[in-house]
Amino acid sequence: MTLMSFGKEQKIGIKEIDDQHKAIVDSVNHLYEIKDHEKKEILDSFNVLLSQLKNHFISEEIFMKEHKVLQFISHKLEHDRALSKYSDYYRKFKINKTPFDADILVSLKNWMENHLIKKDFQLQSYMTKN
Repeated sequence: MTLMSFGKEQKIGIKEIDDQHKAIVDSVNHLYEIKDHEKKEILDSFNVLLSQLKNHFISEEIFMKEHKVLQFISHKLEHDRALSKYSDYYRKFKINKTPFDADILVSLKNWMENHLIKKDFQLQSYMTKN
């Protein structure tokens, strides 16, 4: 079952970032598909997803610095909060303080869709300015 989709309407026109968004969507979908599997498999896949998020956020932040994006600080704060939230959930799941709940993936899906529309699409304008 697919939780998220990624098509041309989600592309912002920056190949590296679009490719990363697609990989993150694929990882979210994979994790959603294995949500009832063994804990180790879920942890491994969740760890991959967190690494992808971290690397993607770094790439976006480098792009924003290079292009002098005015909203850099607020954009970075959103990244930091999201990474903290999902990393914290991963840690709690890993040490058995919380069961794995697919709602965390729905939360990430909603966050990504909202962030993509409200923040990432703004980066397109910086492609044409510089």
